[in-house]
Amino acid sequence: MKVCRYGCVLVVILIMAIFTMAEGSRKIQIGYDITRMENELVRLSEESKRLKSKSDKLRKPDKISMKVKNMKLDLSIEDDENIAVVKKYPKHLDKKPGNKIEA
Repeated sequence: MKVCRYGCVLVVILIMAIFTMAEGSRKIQIGYDITRMENELVRLSEESKRLKSKSDKLRKPDKISMKVKNMKLDLSIEDDENIAVVKKYPKHLDKKPGNKIEA
């Protein structure tokens, strides 16, 4: 009878020890995951700032007007929606590339 009691107590202690170890390793894993996610958040925030500044640069009116001048389009700008409309479609854009193969 005493052996059965000691065996049951030993089994309960082993189960508690295994549970405690599993919870400890789970807490450590969660800590690593949090650190990794914080690092990713910092990286993504920096990338977002970089892309926003690049987007702001590309939206500057002088850059846009320079590109439009290079394309030689006849545009009129409607103020209510900031939309540029082509008045007359340029003939030089109708040209289709030839069947020539250049090396």
